[in-house]
Amino acid sequence: MEFQPVVMAAGSGSRMTDLTTRCPKALLPVGNFPLVWYPVNMLERAGFEEAIIIVLESFAGDAQKALCDVCDVKMRLDFVSIPDNDYMGTADSLRFIKDKIKTDVLIVSCDLISDISLHQVANVHRAYDSSLTMLLSPLPEQYAKVAVPGIKSKRKRERDFIGLDENGKRVLFYTSEVDLEETVNFRKSVLKKHPCISIRSKLTDCHLYILKKWVVDFLAENTKISTIKSELLPYLIKRQFTKPKPPDTDLHNTNMSLVSMDTKTDVHGYRKGDEMTTLIEELSTWIDHDGDMADCFHGEDIRCYAYIQDKGFCVRANTLATYCEANRQIPRLLSVLAPSREISSVHPSATIKEKSQVGSDCLVSEGVMVGERSSIKRSVVGPHCTIGDKVKVTNCIIMDHVTIQEGSNLQGSIVCGQAHISEKCELKDCIVGHSQNIIAMGKFTNEAIIDVDRMMEI
Repeated sequence: MEFQPVVMAAGSGSRMTDLTTRCPKALLPVGNFPLVWYPVNMLERAGFEEAIIIVLESFAGDAQKALCDVCDVKMRLDFVSIPDNDYMGTADSLRFIKDKIKTDVLIVSCDLISDISLHQVANVHRAYDSSLTMLLSPLPEQYAKVAVPGIKSKRKRERDFIGLDENGKRVLFYTSEVDLEETVNFRKSVLKKHPCISIRSKLTDCHLYILKKWVVDFLAENTKISTIKSELLPYLIKRQFTKPKPPDTDLHNTNMSLVSMDTKTDVHGYRKGDEMTTLIEELSTWIDHDGDMADCFHGEDIRCYAYIQDKGFCVRANTLATYCEANRQIPRLLSVLAPSREISSVHPSATIKEKSQVGSDCLVSEGVMVGERSSIKRSVVGPHCTIGDKVKVTNCIIMDHVTIQEGSNLQGSIVCGQAHISEKCELKDCIVGHSQNIIAMGKFTNEAIIDVDRMMEI
């Protein structure tokens, strides 16, 4: 196996806590599939036969049931549980399973939904013998304008600043906006090799990475690195153009600060090449600095590259805005993402009474009952929901076992599992938490009606 896939599914969903008080982010429904199914499905489409799924202990059983039983995933899935109470960043999680990693590793976040063919990223990794290869995607302007349900607040758009070479493939600079200083300094050696550097601010780091096995070995011994995105990436990208240092003198220079690392060996010392790779380098024009192909190898031990997905669908459903947009887009995309599955907009077991309308841009799951003269447009309705007579549901996400009684009108809202909406309620751009009960004729706009006691526990 050339690449060993690992799905990071232990995140808390800190940017969407109104939805994750009772349901972990990885199991939030998107188009009536759990969020974690989408990266697993992407791996299946690429031909992978097995994968490691990193989850929290508290919902390991639920994740296994959701993927293996409900979604009927055919891949061999190795569920690895990490303790709920011990904070583990993505690099910590990778270090936790270091003994399972035998080859280069493909890491993907559980919140990535994309129709990309993974071989496109893999080909970049192979072509440049890259130490780190990452997937980037332009952020559509529509996501910044999406109406988000819940309490109104000024949403600060999170941006990364990414410096690419003249070909738009090699990553020369990487930092988040919050860590960006007033000035950006580049080494003379970098500017000499790459006099034209393009700094991009409208690219999304999709949290899909291919790492060399030796990078995992490096992480195993350098426990001060906790996250891949904010610590490991900037570190490797900066170290591309530095010379190896003597042992015990390496510094962990991340966006956070200069932090002394207990490194036993400089990161350059971890790079290992097999006999065939070494022979190819020795016999090829890569090291012939007078030849035309001198720039192919670059002469550095560490090389970081990116593939930019500029076509198709790619979104990280890690905020309320992107989560809502993913649910709006997914009805038209499921046939592309899961061509082998028979997916209908209305499940055969759903009951739709006469004179009710369900738009073609909707998804209605199994066991749903819709009363007479009701209307459902641009919405996703989860399993075993009951929708009464003369109900209007527009641009909403309705999770499982929800009851909406006669005459209610819901627009642009998210209703979590087992909630009860009484008759003649009006909800606009609201979030209704798990098992919440909305009294009859209640009228709410831009409200988050959630379990406050549960939120305080978290």
